[in-house]
Amino acid sequence: MWAGIAKIFLLLQIVVAPMHSIFTLELKNEANKNIVTVQSRLATENLPSKIDNDSLGVKLTASSAAVMDKASGLVLWQQQADIVRPIASISKLMAVLVFLEHNPGWDAEVTLEETDFVISSPVKLVAGEKVKVKDLFYSSLIASDNNALLALVRASGKTQAEFVNLMNTKAKNLKLTKTKFFEPTGLSSKNVSTANEVLILAKTAFAVSEISKAASLASYNFTALSGEKHKVVSTNKLLGSFLHLGPAKTGYIGEAGFCLVAEVANENNQEILAVVLNSDNNDNRFQDLKALAYWVFQNFHWS
Repeated sequence: MWAGIAKIFLLLQIVVAPMHSIFTLELKNEANKNIVTVQSRLATENLPSKIDNDSLGVKLTASSAAVMDKASGLVLWQQQADIVRPIASISKLMAVLVFLEHNPGWDAEVTLEETDFVISSPVKLVAGEKVKVKDLFYSSLIASDNNALLALVRASGKTQAEFVNLMNTKAKNLKLTKTKFFEPTGLSSKNVSTANEVLILAKTAFAVSEISKAASLASYNFTALSGEKHKVVSTNKLLGSFLHLGPAKTGYIGEAGFCLVAEVANENNQEILAVVLNSDNNDNRFQDLKALAYWVFQNFHWS
């Protein structure tokens, strides 16, 4: 009997959709090339659904972009989001995730060395200063100070090669198959990912309280153990805008263009993660992300 029923189902080609299934609608026209929106097929509690299917998205200067609903992980909108690109200092999110697994202690003392300095320091750190690990951590995320990040790597007790291997291992563990790291800071164009995979990395990193706190600050002041005073200023110009902004990370090198990933909430505390890669200038990466977040909150409803 059961064999007969199975044959009937097979002939009818009946497919039962799971309650959380989604569909992808590709929209290809001159105004919205290669834009993809993803919507919930079956409404379930507190999942976002599209209000107006005729609204296809926003025009950005960024080459790649994507938006994810933080709670469900649903990708709500994407543009060239699976194209592999350099991600510049967004790499630091993976670096600090690895560092936290090898943190010698927030109050541990690190003497800055000449080998830590690969580029000018926005925090104005200098070789010979003695600094707490916590201050290097905050400098790495708030001001995106590459030298502070390299000092953190050294403080972890790992060689740079070992540390980068750990970054790539964590990427594999997160199933980020297109994400690769060549060095910790993001100065190399060989540090690559995609917009969709950056969202997963950011969601993972921003869920860690130490990272979320540091990446949300507009500024931070500290005095080095050797006496020098430093002010750390955020690279994120969206802080103080009309957006309810959470943690964020900027990135820039010539090959990557101007990049930004951020957590944003609306007035009802629905949270999204948005990323733009290769915006055409510093100001436009912030305008791109702001416009994208605004469009999502205007065009999606959380049931």
